Amino acid sequence: MEKKVLLVMHRKMLSDALVARAAMGARFSLIAEGNYAAAALTAEATSPEIVVVEIPESGPWKPAEKCLALCDVIRRQKKDCKQVVLCCESDETSCHAAIHAKQARRIDDFLFYDNSVHYLFSKLEALLEREDAPT
Repeated sequence: MEKKVLLVMHRKMLSDALVARAAMGARFSLIAEGNYAAAALTAEATSPEIVVVEIPESGPWKPAEKCLALCDVIRRQKKDCKQVVLCCESDETSCHAAIHAKQARRIDDFLFYDNSVHYLFSKLEALLEREDAPT
């Protein structure tokens, strides 16, 4: 069964680039959801192994806590689903929120979207491989 990663992202160009990269032969598929309000329903319907939630730099979902609350909802729905937050490296508030959320185990990891698409894609592959590793 192919593994799935749900991308809840404001940056459509980045999500499209990641989806295109996955279409070139990845061992998992990417599902892009640009509507944050529908993200929990999409996660419920698609049962992804990982959900990546971008903390955008503008708009109604800019507050990091709002995005982290979305991660909390999805975690309650899908207990085995990994939660990853994507934030801007230069946004100090979002970075601190992501660090504290990881320390509190609200999320499994965080990434900076300032990195290359290749790096972001490689990180997702590594998270999925870690899931497959024997414990």
